[in-house]
Parts: sequence; structure tokens; C-alpha cells
Amino acid sequence: MKTLCIYGCGGMGRELADLAPRIDQWENIIFIDDNKDSPLVVDDIPVFTLEDAQVEYNKSELEFIISAGEPAVRERLSYKLKEADMVEARIIDNNFILSKFSSIGKGTIVHTGATVTVNVHIGKSCLLNKHCVIGHDVNVGDYTVISPNVTIGGNVNIGSNCYIGSGAIIRNGISIGDNSIIGMGAVILKDVEQSSVMVGNPAKLLRKNTDKKVFK
Repeated sequence: MKTLCIYGCGGMGRELADLAPRIDQWENIIFIDDNKDSPLVVDDIPVFTLEDAQVEYNKSELEFIISAGEPAVRERLSYKLKEADMVEARIIDNNFILSKFSSIGKGTIVHTGATVTVNVHIGKSCLLNKHCVIGHDVNVGDYTVISPNVTIGGNVNIGSNCYIGSGAIIRNGISIGDNSIIGMGAVILKDVEQSSVMVGNPAKLLRKNTDKKVFK
């Protein structure tokens, strides 16, 4: 019996707990939260630490998905699961159709209404949130988060550990460096250097992302 372990019981975690039964790939769902003060049950779903889940369940039964919206946290938890020899699953909405010429890495979430076209390559442990649109020949690096209603043109390269805010628009042919943050509603018309925080229309550099954090 396969059990889906949703790492994090915040808002996105609860959304995934609602989405997963529709996919009908797991017989059981639990939350994983390493905060000892977390509730024992959230929305009728039991909450375990990673260590407690390893005691309670056979490791071969467990598949993990990381719900965090912070790229650096997604990376840290992914490495933690790898060190524990745990399997990262993918959650992909039932209505999503992936071109045979595109690929999506392990641990990645494709939420309701997301669109990925042809010759697109998504890295591991990414989050494609609701109703984002990704054009042809796009590469997205590991642990990157693409928020709802983002539009990405063709031939775009997005680095690892990036965060693209809700409603952002990225013109075709653009490259965005690792650890960059694109603000909500930003319109990206030029290449973005790594560790940049871009806001506005047209987007301009606000500051450098020196601490590699999106949410303070």
C-alpha cells in the first residue's frame, strides 16, 4: 500500500492533500512536518515528523512530495529525503497532458490548469502552480517555483532555485539566472542576472537576492 507523504501542512500542503485523491495513485496520505509543535492532525490527515513516519511505516510504502513555496526550502528538504533514501513522487493534475518531447523531473508538482507545451524540460522538485503557461523550448532548473497565472514565452531559460511571482510575464528568448526572484506582475523584457530581484513593468532590478530567500 503506497502512502503519499506531503512535506509541509501549510496552505500548499493542504491544497495537495485535496488534489492527490483525484489522481488516485496512493491509498493513504499523511503530512510530514518537522516542527514538534505542529498539530497532530490537519484536515483529518495525521501529521508526523520524518523520523516518526520512518518508524510508523515501511520505507518501501512511502512516497514524498514537498509542498514548500520557498525554493531554498524545497532544495533543503529534497536533499534531506535523498540522504534518508526516500522516494520523491510527482503530483500531476489529471487533466494535464505532457508532450512526448517534454520532460518533468521527479518531485515536481503540476497543479490544476498548468500548461506546458513542446520541448520543455522541467527540473526536479519544481512547483508549477495553478494556470501558469510555459511556451515551447523552455528549460526550468531544479527547485524553481512558478506561481499562478505566470506566462512564459518560448525559448526561455530559467535557472535553479528561482521564484516567479503570480501574474509575471516573461518574454520569449529570455534567460533568468539562478536564485532570482521575479515579483508579482513583473514583465521581463531583458535577461536577468543570477540572484536578482526584479519588479515592475518593464521589470527593473530592486536588489540582489543575497540571502536566497523569497519570504522574509
